[in-house]
Amino acid sequence: MSWRQPYWARRRIASLDAERDYVEINHLAFEVRYASPVFTHALFSIAFARQAAIPSIARTLYRDGKGASITATRKRSNDTLLFFGEFFKHGNSERGKQIADQLNRIHSRFAISNEDNLYTLATLMCEPMRMSVFLTGRNIFQPKEIRALYLFWYMIAEMLHISDIPADQDQMFEYYEQHSREYFAYTYDGRQVVESLADEFAERWYPPSMKAFGRQVYFSLFDDHLLETFRIKRPSLFHRALVRGHLWFYLRIWVRIKPDHADRSIIDIFSRDYEQYEISKAGPR
Repeated sequence: MSWRQPYWARRRIASLDAERDYVEINHLAFEVRYASPVFTHALFSIAFARQAAIPSIARTLYRDGKGASITATRKRSNDTLLFFGEFFKHGNSERGKQIADQLNRIHSRFAISNEDNLYTLATLMCEPMRMSVFLTGRNIFQPKEIRALYLFWYMIAEMLHISDIPADQDQMFEYYEQHSREYFAYTYDGRQVVESLADEFAERWYPPSMKAFGRQVYFSLFDDHLLETFRIKRPSLFHRALVRGHLWFYLRIWVRIKPDHADRSIIDIFSRDYEQYEISKAGPR
């Protein structure tokens, strides 16, 4: 990016075709334009919590307290975000297919149904739109970005052997909302996963003296249905107003007027805990 082209990423998106260039559009939109380290991690952590609200998924994640979501929460979060970054970077190229094979080998250790895999996929595809409406009152993403997001995750689903994918982005969002309404339920396993996610979020972005504050920031991103599902006390009005007011300004105002960031990848952010990072190091040891 040069000083002559402060909005280079959105201009590049405008020149692309969502049906053909969806990998690049996703990279430009969700790594360059809208991404920031805290927001990316928060969005992923909320999607993860919504997965844990499904009892069968929570059971797989918790595994009697032995799941990585409990024993190595930060690494588990880093690993997942790094897989996303690799897919943004490589798409369904030969390298992308090799990375998908690695992820399939990790998942093959667990008896995960296609339905649970499909719902997990839906959280990744739909949660950016749902959260933007929840936080700002409207969907901030352009139709081209929404279509590209659907096509990108559809591509990933095929590489991960997930079937019965809804036919378009509208049907996928309808499936996501309906599945959440029907199958969210409290479980001890899910509550423990969410408590670990809250601790990890607070410890990553706040000093130890502010851990309680960081947890309240995280829970302020939960809607009432998610709070009720996990039987978590609603955060104070102060915390909710602070968090949602900040994100309303960030999503509705700041990302519209600020110059586009220089080209970047979430790999650069979430690989910092690794010495000599390589995606082959991701996943259970």
